Amino acid sequence: MISIYYKICVDTIIKSKTTNNGNWKFSTILFLSAFLSLIFMSITISLKSFFPEYVNYSLFSDNRIKKSLDIKLEAIILYLVPSLVINYFLIIYNKRYEKLLFNYKPSNGKYMIRFIIFSLILFLISIFIS
Repeated sequence: MISIYYKICVDTIIKSKTTNNGNWKFSTILFLSAFLSLIFMSITISLKSFFPEYVNYSLFSDNRIKKSLDIKLEAIILYLVPSLVINYFLIIYNKRYEKLLFNYKPSNGKYMIRFIIFSLILFLISIFIS
């Protein structure tokens, strides 16, 4: 399972290096984190629909204006930050991307496109089920 994600990372690194000359690390991490966050959101939506009484968390549940802030904080804290940390330690930490580029050959963005499609379809399915 992790080797598939590494292949996705290598595809994304190669595509990002060709399009973003100097800032490829940031764009790679942000791109992978955005779609990994979609997968995390899909899992959370599915869990909330199957177990509504057990998965209930909110910082400001009474006030409507604060509820909007709660949704934004939830998206950042629960989905974006963990995926940023995961991708940082899997790709960037200790120049791991050099080992990944040596061990896995890029497949011209095929894995990256499949990851995008899988993330979006999983998210849409989880929304329509709930």
